[in-house]
Amino acid sequence: MELTRPGDTTEQSLNEGVLVKTKHSVFRKIFDVILTIIFWGYTLVVTWFFVSALIGVNDRYIATVKTALNVTNADIRGLLAFGLVALLVSALVLFVWRTYNKKRYGSLNRRQPPTPTTIEELTNLGLMEEADIRRLQTEKVVVFEDNPVKELPK
Repeated sequence: MELTRPGDTTEQSLNEGVLVKTKHSVFRKIFDVILTIIFWGYTLVVTWFFVSALIGVNDRYIATVKTALNVTNADIRGLLAFGLVALLVSALVLFVWRTYNKKRYGSLNRRQPPTPTTIEELTNLGLMEEADIRRLQTEKVVVFEDNPVKELPK
């Protein structure tokens, strides 16, 4: 099996070098923190909006939001019930579809993935010289003066 990168490089582990660290201005960091706080606050308000309707609590802050939106706890419970019914119907349809496909087509017999292409197979195509193929597979940066790929016959 041929290497697709230089032999001195190693595989990257999952916890190594995943985050990209860049320099940001102080203004941008402050803006990011403020925006994050605003969206977390919004998330908490929306969550409390639905939870308060479920448990029947109406404090003065969430009551103001419900009044502004012109909804009652019964309206919100109806919306949540509709969402739950839609979720269950979707799950049921997908389960029936899965069962039908299993009975219709049987269990899956997936083919094996193809083996890696060798240099000999690439050379047999006749589109590039073997030296160029090896160079492309071993070097990180390759600059060609002329296009090494030959024209396809028409």
